[in-house]
Amino acid sequence: MLLMSRNRRPAGKSQKAGRRGGRKSLLLIAAVSFLALAGIFAVVALRTGPSPTRAQSGPGAADRGAPSGGRPALSVAPSSYDLGQISQARGIVTVEMAVTNTGDGDLEISEMETTCGCTRASLIVDGKTGPWYGMRGHGDWPTGWSARLRPGQRAALRVQYDPDAHGIYRGPVDRTVFIYSNDPQQTRAAVRLIGTQGP
Repeated sequence: MLLMSRNRRPAGKSQKAGRRGGRKSLLLIAAVSFLALAGIFAVVALRTGPSPTRAQSGPGAADRGAPSGGRPALSVAPSSYDLGQISQARGIVTVEMAVTNTGDGDLEISEMETTCGCTRASLIVDGKTGPWYGMRGHGDWPTGWSARLRPGQRAALRVQYDPDAHGIYRGPVDRTVFIYSNDPQQTRAAVRLIGTQGP
């Protein structure tokens, strides 16, 4: 029996060694296969170029191609707008400002927001009006919208102020519209509206 137990131990060790060798071979084959597949995907990705940007449903979506190289720059004129004397009796005040891409790369505007529920903003690109953006957390929030301005292209920022939003308020008005974009110098541009509300 002593001889049998001695014979069994070496046999068991050789089986374990064989299993370890088999596992190492399987791991090596799996690693080589993974690297080969990764290489194939990399070659295909390089040959087909960058993937197209996500589907756009906002203003100017039909005219959009892939983003151009270069550096975008967002400019709003005027960046501050004096509404003057605002008559509550006359209702909503609507103004427009020019938004221009003064850079040499495509400008992507992803969304906007205002600092008060009394104010909302929309962007008009190539004659197509985008959704209204107001104060975040007040009402429905547009999703899936964005707009692209090519270098030198101009759009219109339409802003509305509703004097009835605060009841019978009399006094100064100071509101801001924020425009979010891929401009590396100002990812959040501010447009200010001031005025004095009366009867």
